[in-house]
Amino acid sequence: MVQNPPSQRGRDATSSHATQHMSSSVSTGKHQGDVVQNLTRTAIVAQDVGCSSTEPSAALVQRRKAIRCIYHADAWEVALRSAGLSARYPYLVQAFRNGFIFDFPSLLRSQCPPNCPSVSEFSSQFLSIVGVELEKGRYIGPFTQAGLESLIGHFQTSPFSIIPKPGRPGKFRIIQNFSFPQSTTSFFPNPSINSYTYAINFPCTFGGFNVACFLLGNLPPGSEVAIRDVAEAFRTIPLHPSQWPAAVVRLDEDMFCVDTCAAFGAHPSGGVYGFIQDAALDIFRHRGLGPAVRWVDDHLFARILREFLTQYNEFRLSVSKYLVGQRHQSGGRIWYGGGSPADGSLVEADEDCCFPVEDLSSFSDRGDADGLFTYAFCDIDGISEELGIPWETSKDSPFASSGVYIGLLWNLKARTVGLAPAKASKYIMAIDKWSSSETHTLEEVQKLYGRLLHTSLILPAGRAYLTGLESMLGAYNNSPFSHRHPPRSVAADLEWWRSALSLGPIPRSIPLAVKLHDLGAFSDASSGVGLGIVIGNRWRAWNLLPGWRTLNGQRDIGWAEAVGFEFLIRTIIHLDNSTRAFKLYGDNNGIVEGWWNKRSQNSAVNGVFKRIHSFLSASGRSESIFTAYVPTSLNPADGPSRGVYPSSTLLLPPIIIPEELRGFITNFDAPSATASQAQFSSNPIPKPQRDIGQRAAAVELFNNVRFSDELLAFES
Repeated sequence: MVQNPPSQRGRDATSSHATQHMSSSVSTGKHQGDVVQNLTRTAIVAQDVGCSSTEPSAALVQRRKAIRCIYHADAWEVALRSAGLSARYPYLVQAFRNGFIFDFPSLLRSQCPPNCPSVSEFSSQFLSIVGVELEKGRYIGPFTQAGLESLIGHFQTSPFSIIPKPGRPGKFRIIQNFSFPQSTTSFFPNPSINSYTYAINFPCTFGGFNVACFLLGNLPPGSEVAIRDVAEAFRTIPLHPSQWPAAVVRLDEDMFCVDTCAAFGAHPSGGVYGFIQDAALDIFRHRGLGPAVRWVDDHLFARILREFLTQYNEFRLSVSKYLVGQRHQSGGRIWYGGGSPADGSLVEADEDCCFPVEDLSSFSDRGDADGLFTYAFCDIDGISEELGIPWETSKDSPFASSGVYIGLLWNLKARTVGLAPAKASKYIMAIDKWSSSETHTLEEVQKLYGRLLHTSLILPAGRAYLTGLESMLGAYNNSPFSHRHPPRSVAADLEWWRSALSLGPIPRSIPLAVKLHDLGAFSDASSGVGLGIVIGNRWRAWNLLPGWRTLNGQRDIGWAEAVGFEFLIRTIIHLDNSTRAFKLYGDNNGIVEGWWNKRSQNSAVNGVFKRIHSFLSASGRSESIFTAYVPTSLNPADGPSRGVYPSSTLLLPPIIIPEELRGFITNFDAPSATASQAQFSSNPIPKPQRDIGQRAAAVELFNNVRFSDELLAFES
């Protein structure tokens, strides 16, 4: 349970990495100014910043002796110790006092690429931001190159760009491209700063969609949420002086400042900040406040009615028994939980629920409404002031039964999560704008894809309508600013998206782990004969007609397997009108795992998935099907798919074959089926060899699996 801190992991960040080389992969960035082409020098002059030549040097020397940090290190030390969290965050307090190590390299030569054109375009706004950084003491300078090298040795800058903040007219954000240069050249022989750092070395929790669903979907009735953002999150992180040479910023041709804080664009910034906030939320939880979750600097605090306190803590205790010891790291992400998407049992949390929620209502003054709940805003503020956590109060959303978190509207009364109407309208406008142009740059593809991918959290079927954009993302290679035509499928896919978004907020029930009903339902396909399904001890089969396979290989055995999966679903839904969720088995990983992601990169298979999504939606069963893999040797549907038919007394009733499939598939007992089967048998496909034990196991599975007692109506 000990989380290795990002500040002191035993690796000496001051050792030389100058001989290391960048990865050969090319980062495209998000802005055209982020690459070496079109870079221009700014027209900023030293007088605009203003200071004497000795002041910066003295400030730099002084800062090395005493790191400036807004967090109250002594208070954190006491809080972590009293909560028993010192071992989980062993070097956090030391990093507050001495600065965080980001694995930035020491440098054998200075490298100072010019800033991007946007800095000249918005020069006054850029100067204003620099002035604020100097006033707050986060920048130290300005220095000439020679003067700075005499103080800190060789250094490297990363080009600045400046962009307007979305939805905030007159507000701008500066970004450093720590991934520049994308590859070393004679002009820029040093690799990029980011090439030395890896997110996996700076792990933290991220309260994404699945984590939020688990937390909010299990709250008792009447619960409320509040949303808060930390002010200037990354800029609250002090850098260790050994990291300063790699964090120098260029203002003009020979004017530089030392940035003493973490910056947006450096790989470790998100992980280091997350490490700090993980500790903060654990302290909140130890004090009995919560539950709470965060995504970067966006925090959601939930509170429950005092009348449900005992019941909710019993739930947390039961969950804790499951989560303790279930700590995982996936890349740079820490999470607790387990389960599988195959059976709907996946549980993801950002804590192990070891701390119970407490009734804090008697510890401070509050209104009548607040008195009904376990805690209030003032309790958050009290702990925050003690630790030095700076909230951006202008962005506070007070406690209510609904709130916007990770861009989605969570309604605790209705227990739904949806896309806010304003965002739906915004995304429709983005689709219309896209459709007005015949060609698009990589940035345009990334923006639209990112928005629709986020929306697919609410519309899971939408994943099947993103494959065209996904293929387009990989088509630009080293030409991110070239204009390319989208695949032909994209227009129809975007029309589906436009129609879906036009329906409004499109809420869905907050998804949680579900109980699945296992009917012993299997599907399979054989390219030599056809399709087969088995449910319990009952079966049905279809024959593939001549010409079903396409020359380009898109309609192949994978497509046939997908259609078999579709026919299994149609049969179950036809015979069962409940809202139960079912577990289905197949021996084709492309279909089984593709359905976990609700899409396939094979266009023909993806077309089948789209048809399944439409069928399930029309049946009101959109989230009722889960898949799991079974070896072919244990798949009882293998026999019917190859023309080995059990007793006709066990036949499942027929289903209506979709019109678009009738030229390729027919019922096994249709008049035309015999002739088709004879044509296939003239050039038979060899059956996979299975030993006697495997065959016996398959026969036993087929003969012994029966419907559950709950499905007597289904069987009849």
